[in-house]
Amino acid sequence: MVGACTALALAGKGFRVAVVEAAAPSNKIIRSDEAYDLRVSAISPRSRGILQGLGVWQQLDDERVCYYEQMQIWHEHGKASVAFDAVDLARSNLGAIVENRLLQQMLYRVCERESRIEWFMPDKIETLLENNVEGVELRLSSGRCLSAGLLLAADGRHSPTRSLAGIDVQQGQYRQTAIVANVETEHSHRHTAWQRFLGTGPLAFLPLANGQSSIVWSCDDDFAAEIACASDDEFCDALGEAFEFRLGRVVSCSARKSFPLGWHHCQNWLKDRVLLIGDAAHSVHPLAGQGVNLGFSDVEILAQLVGDRSDSIPQKQLRRYERQRKSETWVAGNSFGALKWIYGLEQGWVTRLRDLGMRAVDETPWFKRALLEKAIHNIS
Repeated sequence: MVGACTALALAGKGFRVAVVEAAAPSNKIIRSDEAYDLRVSAISPRSRGILQGLGVWQQLDDERVCYYEQMQIWHEHGKASVAFDAVDLARSNLGAIVENRLLQQMLYRVCERESRIEWFMPDKIETLLENNVEGVELRLSSGRCLSAGLLLAADGRHSPTRSLAGIDVQQGQYRQTAIVANVETEHSHRHTAWQRFLGTGPLAFLPLANGQSSIVWSCDDDFAAEIACASDDEFCDALGEAFEFRLGRVVSCSARKSFPLGWHHCQNWLKDRVLLIGDAAHSVHPLAGQGVNLGFSDVEILAQLVGDRSDSIPQKQLRRYERQRKSETWVAGNSFGALKWIYGLEQGWVTRLRDLGMRAVDETPWFKRALLEKAIHNIS
């Protein structure tokens, strides 16, 4: 998603862009009544504005997009909670839940209509033949060779391009597993995004347009291994209990998928004329739903810094992008990691402090508005 968005943004600035993609998005029309995919994103108003400016958001099937108007946050060891409402910011909503595959498909279709974008697909970068301050040259698996003034690595957290460029990455594990599924609940989700912090990890219920909820249950590895063996009925019961039955019983669930949670960041995002963007450069804990939003912010800042030109992008502008985005994503990543750690502590005095802090936030309108503004503007 971030790579295609970058291609559109730079093509709009007058650059010719080659996109190397391993697999084409499906052209199959996603029907309004079709089952929802398990991978969804919470798109912030800032990210939605970026996608609207590129002509992408308008192409989405509105019947498969769920705008949420409220957020409810509370924790297991304590009684305090925080409620956010779009009304507090004089907005109609706080964000939208959309399937990744739907957004990918629309990005691809808009890119297809842009004459300055050429696709090499299915294909992969096999060798980085040259990388210096003048430009890059690379060879693809198909045997084609490409040369350009800049190579943007938008190929995810395990970025092969990052490795080819010799850019070091620091990484580690949270020792947690995220379980994702779509569930039917006894009561309506009320267009609300819910998050409960448990001792074993955060649990999120995100509203879907068909009335279901997309859940992301981040569990300590031992508990995740235990719950993975549960039957659907046992899983629904455990999920409802973990969620304090805020939406009544969990009636049914889709197939479940799980994946390990880790973090990574890079000291350098730029090496000569190879630049990292999106998950290739950074990742954060999914508790705040900010991963893809931080990537879209990368795109916005890069497009602003390169300006309107069709010649080579000055190295100083790339360095400026690197400094600005590296500091902002570092703060975001560490903040989310700290939240995950703090809410995992069970000591009585910590619980009392958490309760005091959450009550203070909930009862201080100006502070709550400031936090909300930060959240919907991608924490930057």
